[in-house]
Amino acid sequence: MRPGWFFGLVLHTVLLHGTFNAAKVMVSYKTLAEGGDAFAVGLMVTAYSFVPLFAALAVGRLVDRGLYVPVLWVGTAACTAALAGAALCSGIPALLLFSMLLGLGQLLMTVSSQAFIPASFGPGELNSRFGTLTLGVSIGQTLGMPLAGAVAAWASSGDGPNAEAGLWAMCALAVLAFPCVLVVMRRPAAKRVAKAQAKAAAVPPLTLLGTPGMKSAIFASMATLAAIDLMSAYLPVIGEAHGLSVVVVTTLITVRTIATIVSRAVMGSLTARFDSMLLLWLSSLAAGITVLAIPLWVWVPFLVFIMVVSGFAFGLTQPLTMTWVSMLAASGNRAAVMAIRLAGNRLSQVVMPVAASAAASVAGVGSIFFLSGSVLVLAAGLTMRAPRPQSAQASDR
Repeated sequence: MRPGWFFGLVLHTVLLHGTFNAAKVMVSYKTLAEGGDAFAVGLMVTAYSFVPLFAALAVGRLVDRGLYVPVLWVGTAACTAALAGAALCSGIPALLLFSMLLGLGQLLMTVSSQAFIPASFGPGELNSRFGTLTLGVSIGQTLGMPLAGAVAAWASSGDGPNAEAGLWAMCALAVLAFPCVLVVMRRPAAKRVAKAQAKAAAVPPLTLLGTPGMKSAIFASMATLAAIDLMSAYLPVIGEAHGLSVVVVTTLITVRTIATIVSRAVMGSLTARFDSMLLLWLSSLAAGITVLAIPLWVWVPFLVFIMVVSGFAFGLTQPLTMTWVSMLAASGNRAAVMAIRLAGNRLSQVVMPVAASAAASVAGVGSIFFLSGSVLVLAAGLTMRAPRPQSAQASDR
C-alpha cells in the first residue's frame, strides 16, 4: 500500500524541522568564525524571526485561496536554498540574508502544513491530527541537532566545529523533503479561490483577533514557546551557578524533549477521553507551576521531575492551541489565523528574552523562571475564562 498524503506531510515536517534549530546553532558557530560577537549572533536570531512577523498574514491569505501545495513547494525550496547559501557564503551580511530566507521558508512550510489539517479533517479529528503533526516537529528537532553536531565535529580541523559541514548535512535533509511533497499531492486538489472572492471573504486581522477566545489561544501559544526557549537558554546558567555539569543540563533538556514526544504520541487518546479546553488549561497551569519551581530547589532528581511534567505539558499546549484557533475562524480565514498565531510566537521569541534579560539584570537569573512561569499561569487563567469554540462544542456532543 502506498503511504497516504498525511504520512507524507508528517515526514516532510520531520525532515524540515530537523533542520531549523540545528541550522540556527550552526549559523551561530559560523557567525563567530566570521569574526562576529554575541551581538552578531543575536542579530541572526532576530533576522530569522523578523520576516514572519510581517509576512505571516500575507502567506496565510495565499493558503486560504487553496494554494496549499504551491506554498509548501516554495517553502521547501526556500529552506533548501537558505541552508545551501548559509554554507557557501562568507561575511555577516550574507549570513543575515540567508537567516531571513530560512525564517521565510519555515513560515511558508509551517502555515501550509498546518492549514491542510482543518481543510481535510472534521472537528473531532483536529486534536489528534495536530498532535501527530507536532510529534513530527519534536522528532525532527530531536534528530536534527545531534546529526548536525556530529557532522560538524567529524569535519572539524581542530579549530572548533565545521559549521559549513553541519549546514550541508541539514541541506541534505531538506532535499529529502521534496519527494514528501509529491506524496502530499496525493490528497485531492484543493479548490482554488479567485483573488477577488478571497479578498471579499477575508476578515481584517484586528477583527480576527477580536473573536472571543482568539487572543487567549494565541497568548497561550506565545507563553509556551517563550517558556521553552527561555528554559533552554537559562537552565545552563542556573545549572552552572549550582555546580551542575553540562552533561547534566543537556540530559535534563533531553528528558523534557522526550516527555514532549510522549505527550504528543498519546494526545489522540487524551483528547478522546477528556475535554480539550480542560487539557489546555491544565497543561498551561502545570507548565507554569513547574517553571516557577525551577529556581526554588536546584536538585537533580527534583529537576528531572520538573522536566517530565513541563515537557509533557508543553507538548500538549501547542497542538491544542492550533485546534482552538482553527475552530474560531471560518474556512476562508483559517490559514490566516494560523499565520497570525505563528507571528505571535515569533513576537514572543523577540520580546520575552528582552524582558527576561532586564529581569535578570535586576533580580538575578531565578527571576527569569518566575517571569516565564507567571506568564504561563496567566495564560491558564485566560484559557479558563475563554468561551469554548462552537464547533468544538458540537463535536463533543
